[in-house]
Amino acid sequence: MLAYVFSHRAAAGADIAVYEDLMRRFHGALAGSPPPGFVRSATFRAAGGYVDWYLIESSAALDALNQAAISGRRSRPHDAVAQMAAEGSGKLMTLTVGPPELQAGFEVRFSKPKGVSYAGLDSLLEPWTRRTGVSVWKRMMVLGPPPEFSLLTPAHLELPAETSPQLLRLEAL
Repeated sequence: MLAYVFSHRAAAGADIAVYEDLMRRFHGALAGSPPPGFVRSATFRAAGGYVDWYLIESSAALDALNQAAISGRRSRPHDAVAQMAAEGSGKLMTLTVGPPELQAGFEVRFSKPKGVSYAGLDSLLEPWTRRTGVSVWKRMMVLGPPPEFSLLTPAHLELPAETSPQLLRLEAL
């Protein structure tokens, strides 16, 4: 399971209610007519901006998702919200632990401590990852901005300080 994660914010002066409505319409249109390999998507308010998560079956589904976003019933809300947006960045992530759920709660962005192996990181995180609804996603091939990992959780969690955690509250639109 992969996730294309797109972080963005509305441009200064944009009508936030309209911006959010257009995002809801876009995600609804995507769900109503999904491209091949698309599983589901969600958009969240987070840290003065928005984070969209698009779950896809494989990297091959990226081409279909990219084309679908700008065609058919999706093109109008996509184009309208894109014109109201300021800066955005995306990254491709792979699910490493837990269920592929997209729910309101928290995203903890974090880094693997220097000198710690991936197996060591798995052990370090185990007290958190065995909790219900918790998943860990790893950035692929340095495609996107750091940090390298995201932990999605329905409840507030504090990871060890050596992971340099950044906590984001995710509010579903």
